[in-house]
Amino acid sequence: MSESTFDFLKEYNEDAFALALDMERQYHIDPDAALTYSRKFIEELAKDLIWRKKLTRSSIPLIEMIRLIQGVHVLSSKSIDDLHYVRKLGNSAAHGSSTESSIHLPRVHKAMFDIAVDYATRHFDVPNLPHYTLPTIPSLASPQMDEKSVKDILMKLLGDNGLTVAPVAPPKDTQLIKETMRPAIRYLNSDIQDNYLYTYLSRLQETSKDAVENGNDPLGELSDYLHVDRKIQLELVEKLKTTSEKQLILLCGNVGDGKSHLLSFVQKKYPDLLSDYTIYNDATESFDPTKNAVETLSERLKDFSDQHLQDDLNSSKMILAINIGMLAKFLDYSNEDSEYTYSSLKDFVDQTNVLKPGTTSNALSQSFTLFSFLSYQPYELTEDGPKSAFYSTLLEKICSDTPNNPFYDAYRIDRENEIDTILHRNYALLSQKNIQDQIVQVLIELIVKHHVLISVRNFFNLISDLLIPVNWNELKQVTVKPSIMLENGLPEQLFNRPERSNLLNQIAKLDPLRTRHREIDDLFLSLYTGGEIDEIIEHLDENAQSFYSPDQVDSIQEWTGQLIRLMVLSNPEFAKKILDSVYQNYLQFLYQYNKGDTRRLQPLYEISSSAYYKWFGSPKPFYVYTKKITKRHRIAFKAEIEGNPSNIKSSTETILSKFSSTILLDFNKKGDENNLAKLEIDYPLFQLFMDIQDGYRPTKEDDHRSIKFLEFAEKIHEMCTSSSEIMIVTEDSKQAYLLNQDRFGTRSFRHMGTAED
Repeated sequence: MSESTFDFLKEYNEDAFALALDMERQYHIDPDAALTYSRKFIEELAKDLIWRKKLTRSSIPLIEMIRLIQGVHVLSSKSIDDLHYVRKLGNSAAHGSSTESSIHLPRVHKAMFDIAVDYATRHFDVPNLPHYTLPTIPSLASPQMDEKSVKDILMKLLGDNGLTVAPVAPPKDTQLIKETMRPAIRYLNSDIQDNYLYTYLSRLQETSKDAVENGNDPLGELSDYLHVDRKIQLELVEKLKTTSEKQLILLCGNVGDGKSHLLSFVQKKYPDLLSDYTIYNDATESFDPTKNAVETLSERLKDFSDQHLQDDLNSSKMILAINIGMLAKFLDYSNEDSEYTYSSLKDFVDQTNVLKPGTTSNALSQSFTLFSFLSYQPYELTEDGPKSAFYSTLLEKICSDTPNNPFYDAYRIDRENEIDTILHRNYALLSQKNIQDQIVQVLIELIVKHHVLISVRNFFNLISDLLIPVNWNELKQVTVKPSIMLENGLPEQLFNRPERSNLLNQIAKLDPLRTRHREIDDLFLSLYTGGEIDEIIEHLDENAQSFYSPDQVDSIQEWTGQLIRLMVLSNPEFAKKILDSVYQNYLQFLYQYNKGDTRRLQPLYEISSSAYYKWFGSPKPFYVYTKKITKRHRIAFKAEIEGNPSNIKSSTETILSKFSSTILLDFNKKGDENNLAKLEIDYPLFQLFMDIQDGYRPTKEDDHRSIKFLEFAEKIHEMCTSSSEIMIVTEDSKQAYLLNQDRFGTRSFRHMGTAED
């Protein structure tokens, strides 16, 4: 009778065979011990291969052994992947950090068998190979019992009332009970499509019925699992707990920012708090064909109109979820025939400044409360750069190896069933912390640079797009080779699939291959002039290297771009090296502005005032051109301005989760601090300022894109223009002349030298 499925190995490597037996003996007893023996098993095989190929004489770590073996092609690429898989789980078990080790055992045991078969058939003449079987449960031998032993046991069962026997419980299929408790089973709402992981990831797509919430109904089970607490939710719940009087709660924001999800969450978790409230979740709808959306909203809010607001018999409570644009439209609406007016509500909203730039505050009054999603960014500002607890936690929800995660459990079930597709490789790659962190940084950069609104719905759809290739139907049955991974891996899905969605089209603008940076240029040049691919590989972390095996791909130069994208995602040090310095500086100024650190904001005031002079042209310091008076002459006026930080508020927090996403600076004419011109700076304007610093001349197109800056400049012109002093500059000779008129009406005209501009 065969002792083990590894019997065939005994003749070729007795030490490895003994370790395989040790693993199987612990299989049903101690999963961690079994995983530890599995690691020792592959280490023994690796040592033998190193010795046979004379690759090194020194003792090296197992991971280095695997890399050496991979380089000389003495095992298949699948075996290399299996070696890394067994090594990682064995390491975790040996250090006591494994979770649910028994779940991994079937896959580990099969991987050991496949590696052993590959090892034996490549290096020895093996006549017959056994069929694979899992280790059997060891039988327990029953010791012989004499009459006295039997009698003693029976006497223990006897009590004062004689022999008592517990009733026999009806048999239960304990395995079925265990399976139905698995998250991947419990959260299913439909049949399995292709595999468990694909089924769950497809539920993240915007076309899935799980993607849209009503707001008037509680959350679904999967949405509840994916929920992440946000500060606006905590503040809303606190308000609901403390409000007893008539109240209209305005929940304001933009399309898709989570208003409906928040209401659904509160409906499920705190139904008692909403028992007295009417929820009006879609203020853009009109249910009366004779009325538009604004008229419908006026009718629905009548209890909070000027006509009924002070009605003591009226104790209405309502939560109105409304987009900022619709709120502004409603408050500006006037109709002489309307039965209701809303001046009190309008005054309240005006006081909140929610419709103006720079606001970061919620507000409340006796009858109204306003919560604005615009006051809460999806990321935080810190001294060391931006972070996003929200996006990071969502990624952890999807990828973490935790008992209640249906996504990871779906992945695990598929791997137990030996399903290994490009989808599963991408999921494993996304599970790496470095990859997650860099994806979050890409999203923050997109929000800051291009004002892209990334709703939770957009985010989940993005994750689905990153993991499921666009040609999934062609790839789902294909063995994953390095070339397939390079062409369809997560980095390509992130940076090089602009046609898949509006969000990916925007992300493509941040493709590292679109930027000119010395580190990237040097890598390209080196590879195309005979350099070694190791120059890229050494930048990849261990997990990224194990997924790609790029040394097995012919014409590696064809894959340079794909590997650089992977490097940017998996190597935070390299990503930091190529990060846009203008972007970094803007984030520092944004942090200092919201912290109220006016001393460190001084350079930004100087950059802004310098851009103002260079935008319009300055013939002499503190003079700005306005217009031509003839074809040969231009007029300039004196505009000596200075920054005024008096309105900037300070914060004691070091991590800012609630802040203005733009910088609002005040300037005044020197000597007149009572008259201020406000300049709102976002990233695109800051980028333009820095370009101007480097000599760029603004164009008409820049004028059209920078309306707020031109409004600021016009205010400066109004404050500084004086009829008592102008400068005239000749176009051809660039000679400047100053025309003055004193308070007595005496005029003077003097030459000021050559104009600097």
